[in-house]
Amino acid sequence: MARPSQSQETDSKPERLPPVGRRERNKQEKRARIVNAARRLFAEKGFENTTTLEIAADADIGTGTLFLYARSKEDLLVMVFRDEMIEQAQAAFASLRSQDGLLEQLMHVFTAMLGYHERDRELAKILLREIMFPVRDDHSGEISVLMDVVYTGLSAILVSAMDSGRLRTDFDARLVAEGFFSAYYMILLEWLSGRKSSTQALDRLRQHLALALSGLA
Repeated sequence: MARPSQSQETDSKPERLPPVGRRERNKQEKRARIVNAARRLFAEKGFENTTTLEIAADADIGTGTLFLYARSKEDLLVMVFRDEMIEQAQAAFASLRSQDGLLEQLMHVFTAMLGYHERDRELAKILLREIMFPVRDDHSGEISVLMDVVYTGLSAILVSAMDSGRLRTDFDARLVAEGFFSAYYMILLEWLSGRKSSTQALDRLRQHLALALSGLA
């Protein structure tokens, strides 16, 4: 029996990711300091009353360095939102209870997401403007990372229901997850506009999700 060549043996080994270099670690550490400083000052002073100079000073960096990571307060706001909402979404997915029904699990996630925005409605409006009409491609990239976390988590809930026989298996879970988020986005707009309270908005979302799930059972 022929012995595999050295190249074949090498190819069969799992590829190792290169270690993060010092320069990249420094970059990540500075970004974390900037985001933490922006988060802290936005919470203490409000978005409008916080300056980029104050954020740079709090992060212990120069303003020139700050502008390498964010060109405006809006950039910083999107960065803070992305990181915080990822944490919020991951915590919501991690705290799902297997004994709860599918609808309750979905509502648990979306209630947590709306709860994040309830802390500051005016700030949520600014965020929504930046998300819907990004002035820079960087904003779209930041939000894309967040959306992938949300879509992946929602898809996992649906796949689990498919595997357990609670839902049919002839549909694309990711596509349905995106549709569910679109329904959430619409009730978020209604809440931000003042047309519905948060309770009314979530009740409306529950109706939409229940109707959609009935067609997938």
